[in-house]
Amino acid sequence: MKRILIIGGTRFVGRNLIEKLLPLDKYDITLFNRGKTNPDIFQEIKRIKGDRKKESDLRLLAAKDWDVVIDISGYWAEPLATQLSLQKGKVGRYIYVSTSSHYQFDPQNPHLIKEEEAIVSCSLEERKSEERKHYNQNKAECERILAQQEDLDYIILRPGLIIGKYDYTDRLYYWFHKAKTQEEILVANGGENFISFTNVEDLAEAIITAIEIDNKEKIFNCSSFNASISDFLTLIGKKLDKKINLVSATADFLTTNGVKQWSSLPLWLNGNFLTIDNSRIQSAFQMEFISLEKTVEDLIQFYSSEKKWAIPNPTPPALSRQEEIDLIAKISST
Repeated sequence: MKRILIIGGTRFVGRNLIEKLLPLDKYDITLFNRGKTNPDIFQEIKRIKGDRKKESDLRLLAAKDWDVVIDISGYWAEPLATQLSLQKGKVGRYIYVSTSSHYQFDPQNPHLIKEEEAIVSCSLEERKSEERKHYNQNKAECERILAQQEDLDYIILRPGLIIGKYDYTDRLYYWFHKAKTQEEILVANGGENFISFTNVEDLAEAIITAIEIDNKEKIFNCSSFNASISDFLTLIGKKLDKKINLVSATADFLTTNGVKQWSSLPLWLNGNFLTIDNSRIQSAFQMEFISLEKTVEDLIQFYSSEKKWAIPNPTPPALSRQEEIDLIAKISST
């Protein structure tokens, strides 16, 4: 029975992963985390309580050998470098959940980005920082640190925007809630800008496949589909049997009125450049990704049964309902 260490594991991606791993009954699983998020779930699994930013806690991991390490919470480069140094020779395979937002995107030349394309650099100052604005730089640096490890068998998964059950950000739920409760919804550019999304269940399946696969490649984009906010809202309206009126605003209008991309209007970018090519993982992992329609169906059920359609609280904060009403009034008056 393979000994698997999961770093993280109780919030979103890890929670979905463990729910899929447990019924397999074929792995000896240990969790390493701070015990702050959902500490009461998965009581049947062994735990090592610790903070990966503390070397003394990382030494607890280095005291054991692991067939597989699944790193879901590797956000910062310095702690990862310390951890890998301590665990040298004690890990069979390292599966690192990275991101696709660290590519060097070209908004003027949108295309499906392949794995060999450039990722962002990371300065020494950024590497030592723990500020959220340096997230992409540190994720890219974490990948480079992994690549520098001699004799380490590793697999890097680069998902698109991860969505699905237990998503705590409320960024996508923001749009579902509007479709459920409003007749008019403010969108940018007709809601037609699209990005790559990854259904968290697909990512969990990819991680499980990565445990055993005889890999020739090290890095895999892992996106389920490309979609726009309009695509989501159209399907949500159809599933809820509800007519929704999308009120379109131009990017210039929104910028002039202080509306920020990605935050004020969650998941909106002014362009179609955050898209990745998933052909490599489809071929190597023999994956069939969950469709947009099935994703919407499952999320409507989840939001209805678990969230009870409570008011969303996106991270970072989005436009308030009153701000949205005021902007729609401005558009109607021009």
